[in-house]
Amino acid sequence: MKQPRVFAREQVIDAAWELIREHGWKQVTARSIAGHLGSSTMPIYSHMKSLDDLEKELKDRSRKLMHDYQMRDYTGNPVLDIAVGYVVFARDEKQLFRFLFLDRPDVRDSEDVLQMRDSFYEQFGSQETEDEMISGMSPKAQEGLIRNSHIFSHGLAMMVNAGIIHPCANEMIRGYLEDAGEAFYLLELRKEEKSE
Repeated sequence: MKQPRVFAREQVIDAAWELIREHGWKQVTARSIAGHLGSSTMPIYSHMKSLDDLEKELKDRSRKLMHDYQMRDYTGNPVLDIAVGYVVFARDEKQLFRFLFLDRPDVRDSEDVLQMRDSFYEQFGSQETEDEMISGMSPKAQEGLIRNSHIFSHGLAMMVNAGIIHPCANEMIRGYLEDAGEAFYLLELRKEEKSE
């Protein structure tokens, strides 16, 4: 009887990573990873106690790659670059985006919106002009701006990912995001004026 080959844990994760990028989450099984490695499933199970362990590893890698996209200079405006990078990631890494936001999404509640601004500045820093504009708004208006901008960016990313908006060059993505951001900012200012 042929002995199973031995693989390092990282090799198993790398094989799953290649499969998910090419075929999506539904095709990532112990059998498909073993096939990719030219092995039986036994070495796969020796490294992964459950599919949950593998899912966590793949989510961490996917989020890191998405973060790398968001830190690229697309416009010279770091705040806008983050949003453009999010949509470009959805366009260029279709299966990873679907994995994170359709196949295995993390559930968010209304409390998450309240933490978005702090998390944003913590991860990415701030740009003086945008920071001044946002800090001059009431907390309720800030939350509305962040929530609406996030929903629009995610919706745009979903449409680009699905091929509904095609072709979609970086400049086109930038235009959509700039227009939406300005509209949401003005909307929140008008709401504040009405409530005074």
